[in-house]
Amino acid sequence: MTAFEHLCCTADPQALVRDAAGLTLPGGFVALATWGPPERCQSAGVLQVARRLADPLRRVRYAPFALSAPGAVEHLVTRAGLRLGGGGRVCCPFAYPDLDSALRGLLSTGAFDEAVEYSGERQVRKEVTEALHPFLLQDGSVRMENVFRYTLAERVRRGRVD
Repeated sequence: MTAFEHLCCTADPQALVRDAAGLTLPGGFVALATWGPPERCQSAGVLQVARRLADPLRRVRYAPFALSAPGAVEHLVTRAGLRLGGGGRVCCPFAYPDLDSALRGLLSTGAFDEAVEYSGERQVRKEVTEALHPFLLQDGSVRMENVFRYTLAERVRRGRVD
């Protein structure tokens, strides 16, 4: 069972991990991936546009770094009745051949959908483009270095984990 972006997009990440644990056979693993610390992710400022331009009253908001703090994912894992089985960090650069490709790629992820709905596509495109400028290279390409975390957790009990 693998969960990537869903952890930072759900109102209840604990329920998502608990459900994943319940669907995993004893001896199986749940793999969770989250953003690393925002200070190690050059995309953080670009992603902040999504939060800033979304409806501030909306219950579930895109929060990519909500589980980046030390121990946050591990807490979810142990509360779901899983045993920590390892993990680590991986470099994950976001690289695009040009600014237009970067804009199209980022806006296609769904992370900016609420911002577009609330503030309008034109405003979101403008602010994402501005946020990308520090990462524009001399050849016209765009590159942002990021770190992601992964956590492996083993299902050790029989029956559904509550």
